[in-house]
Amino acid sequence: MQVQRHFSLIFVFLMPLVIVFTLLMVTVKNHYDSVNSDIEAEYLRINRELSRSAKVVSAIDYSFSSYATRNGSGFLEHNYQVKDGTCHIWPIEPTLLSEDKYNELPAVNISYRIVGDKALCDASSEEYQHISGQVSYAPVLSFLHDIDAFLLAITYLDKRGYIMSSPDNYAKTVTKEDLNSIKAQPFWYQAIYNPSLATLEGPITRASTGQSLLKMSAPVFVRGELQGVVSLDIDYEALLKPTQKLAGYFAIQASSNLSSTGSTKSRLLSIEGVTQEHAIFYTLNWLDEAGYFFSAKSENLLVILVIYVFSVTALFFINTRVEHSYFKDLAAKDPMTGLLNRRGLESLLKTIPQDRYIALAVFDIDNFKFINDTYGHDVGDRVIIHMANQISASIRSSDVAARIGGEEFIVYMTADSREPLHTSLNRVREVICSSSSLILEQGFTVSGGAEVVERDNHGSFEVMFKAADEKLYTAKTSGKNKLVI
Repeated sequence: MQVQRHFSLIFVFLMPLVIVFTLLMVTVKNHYDSVNSDIEAEYLRINRELSRSAKVVSAIDYSFSSYATRNGSGFLEHNYQVKDGTCHIWPIEPTLLSEDKYNELPAVNISYRIVGDKALCDASSEEYQHISGQVSYAPVLSFLHDIDAFLLAITYLDKRGYIMSSPDNYAKTVTKEDLNSIKAQPFWYQAIYNPSLATLEGPITRASTGQSLLKMSAPVFVRGELQGVVSLDIDYEALLKPTQKLAGYFAIQASSNLSSTGSTKSRLLSIEGVTQEHAIFYTLNWLDEAGYFFSAKSENLLVILVIYVFSVTALFFINTRVEHSYFKDLAAKDPMTGLLNRRGLESLLKTIPQDRYIALAVFDIDNFKFINDTYGHDVGDRVIIHMANQISASIRSSDVAARIGGEEFIVYMTADSREPLHTSLNRVREVICSSSSLILEQGFTVSGGAEVVERDNHGSFEVMFKAADEKLYTAKTSGKNKLVI
């Protein structure tokens, strides 16, 4: 037997899957757009931070270029130490207060160190006289070196072989050999060839700490002559550490080496006033990205899974209800005629409203065995179906018809008086008989018995059925083709 379902099993599983797949693709697309947006935001941030660093370098460069020859007596409040042929100078007081404003502005911590040849510690030397005009700018280096978390140090390297650096521990390990090699450093040559621009180098590794750096430097010119170089050390890893949640990582390389990184997203750096050929790129590892996707979108994926399970469950529930209704219908109806069977009739009569009078009639086809024996069971079945159709067409929607077995049918009616019930039941029998020639050439007749009682005195179905059946018997034994009420 073919089970009646509202949805096929393929539809039950496939349709929610299509919906879930669509939601998943939307989630993936949103995640992809979000990651791209975060990457773009990081590109802009890193470029902005480097541009900010370039402004710091330019500001310090301008200070040294414009006021490098100014004389001063700043060394009066400094410590001096000669160590391994080098002179180290650093401030005595670790804090600085603005004159005449002790009660208004807080003290500022300063940290810098000047390292040069040991002659620098001699107050009568030419080196000492020269740097006396620049030492007042050392606190400026201290103020600016930690203005951003990724800035490690600011250093001024003079052509006379000394350096001025902040913080002070950055220059503690400088040796005489380091001072002698200042002019051999790459940034010194860059300063000569790019006198009006800052230069970005790296990433490079600082030998003393193994730390990866980017170095931004700018030449200091006085009256057209190169005096030194201002250098800014940038913490490579701190600068590139994403502020957004991303699975990959950022890196900066010379654009000529970019093809070897395997990156999928890159952009050339563009920093005003800085000469460089670097590109920033984002490395993409599909396995890591997939892990990040499932982690970041776990709630969305859980909702999608719940939607799928709910959809399948809902469709199964609908199918179950339809199947339940189908089998309930099947148990309550006659499969040949589609009318109620006895069980279905008795169940329905318990729920339908009733008027003052109730009628229950039993109709039976006269000589049905003769019809079956003479014309065959197929014609007999057509006669039964015809009778069922005529009964259904002749009664109201509030009336009930049923086939209770063989050629017997029941019609149940209610009305406010007896006369309409008598008339309706007689009409039903007459319609069946008058149209019977459509099935058999000579037609066939129908007998019936009906019990009509008041609602309050009608008794049970069995009582009324027995009374109607007895009247049917009377009709059958008194000539047939009649309705006994």
